Amino acid sequence: MRGRRRVWRASHSELLAVAGVSATFVLLLATWAAVNPPLQGPEEAANVDAVLHLLAGQPWPATGHLHFFQGLLAQDVAVRLPPASERGSIAAIVGDGTENALRNPMSQHPPTFFAVQAAVAVALDAGSRRWDHVVLVMRLVDVLAMAPLPALVWASVRRATRSPRLAVAAAAVLLAVPQIAQVGTSVSVWVPVIVAGALSTWLAVRVLTGDRSWWTLLALGGSVAVGTAVSAAGFLTVPFVLVAVLAGRLGSAAARRPGRDVLVRDVLVRVGRCLVVLLVPAVTTGWWYARQFVRTGSPQPDPYAPVRDPWPAGQGPDVVQFVGTFWNGMSDSFLGLLGRYQWPLSPVIVDTATVVALAALVWAAASRRVDRRSMAVVGTFPLTVLVVVLARDWATYVGHVGITVTQGRFLFPAIAALLVVQALAWRGLVVRREVRVRLARAVLLVAPVVAVAALGLLYSGSFEGLQFRVSAAGRQALWTSLPPGRGALAALVGLLAVVGLATAVALWRWFGRDDTAGTAPARLPADRRTDH
Repeated sequence: MRGRRRVWRASHSELLAVAGVSATFVLLLATWAAVNPPLQGPEEAANVDAVLHLLAGQPWPATGHLHFFQGLLAQDVAVRLPPASERGSIAAIVGDGTENALRNPMSQHPPTFFAVQAAVAVALDAGSRRWDHVVLVMRLVDVLAMAPLPALVWASVRRATRSPRLAVAAAAVLLAVPQIAQVGTSVSVWVPVIVAGALSTWLAVRVLTGDRSWWTLLALGGSVAVGTAVSAAGFLTVPFVLVAVLAGRLGSAAARRPGRDVLVRDVLVRVGRCLVVLLVPAVTTGWWYARQFVRTGSPQPDPYAPVRDPWPAGQGPDVVQFVGTFWNGMSDSFLGLLGRYQWPLSPVIVDTATVVALAALVWAAASRRVDRRSMAVVGTFPLTVLVVVLARDWATYVGHVGITVTQGRFLFPAIAALLVVQALAWRGLVVRREVRVRLARAVLLVAPVVAVAALGLLYSGSFEGLQFRVSAAGRQALWTSLPPGRGALAALVGLLAVVGLATAVALWRWFGRDDTAGTAPARLPADRRTDH
């Protein structure tokens, strides 16, 4: 009927599939949070220390003026933590508040994330509780925050491709990126930035594909505000959301009655919508960065003093060396550089996944069957991240500080956008249904193998001295290290195995069904396109 919008709804089978993937993802993260020794996640000690300063009632200091509690640093041993039974309370490790000269870099961020975790600690009456128990609860708070990630990936890919099978497979790919589990189960300011980036991706894809609701625009601005409320990394979302709003299908009169006046009005409407999106973070979080800029000359000042070590005469940066280090560092730290970025996954896994993903993008860029417009718009997000990281690392290298590339986590806020771009590429390149089913089922085989291999690497590095074995000494070290005890870990592993296996079997059968009835046409008139 003319004027009525067609509503596309996911089937019950599809929703159950998403629920199964989400449950498996959450259980995997919870297991990771229990196995990984406390404070051993990337920058976890710094994040916990920042929370403890607020818990102790101290005001948030200026950038560069936050120092570690000496008692916490005494627990942060590089080799192996003392047994759980010998770990003291939060009050004991804070003690009289003695601080070390070592600076805590978390002071460069707004205190929002740390204040939320401190509120959780207050609710627990954390002062009298064992410090590793409190850290575990903080980790589980981050796990709960990460729980919507598979659903947001599914919703983004579903909206962009109209393919239920492809959307669920894309959500399952998250299980094959162990670094997400590593970061998402540490006490880390990156967790809300990652979730906010995925939320921004879903909302931006809705706008790009024809959602004209002002509520969607306000929500999009709100998702940017959530990211910027905890870290300046949230601003990496801004170029993408602006491009998506500018390129969104508005169904305007310009498409029906081309003319200069109509086109000008169309442009003004798009610019106005961009301003609405920017207004929300500007009002809610912009004041923090404006104040920082006024005080220090930078919206996010460096907590450390600048280091310059000029190149010796006749020497200078080597572009080839830099490119090789950047390639290896970014791919390793994106897929899985575990511990404190010292235990890499096998190069076979990392290089194969990286080459296949990039080859699909290059191949899709040359194919007319691919929705290259949507790929280009959504690809703005990860491209912005890569340009920023590349520029920072090159500036560091030119300053002769060295090449240390471990910023793969910068891509995690764009993980949903990366999977949307990959899904659009594969949907256009693989046209035979039989091949699509095989590729979707391949995800069900590969993702659990990578997840188990990563857990094995975490265990090996933490308790076996990086020897791939299960020794009596290693098992004993694991049992005595676990904050929740071996019974809780056994229950988690058992539940993960049951839910994961049941989900894999159900998805294997569901992927083989004919999904024509659940797939909407790739292109619809803008005034009739909506999705739920």
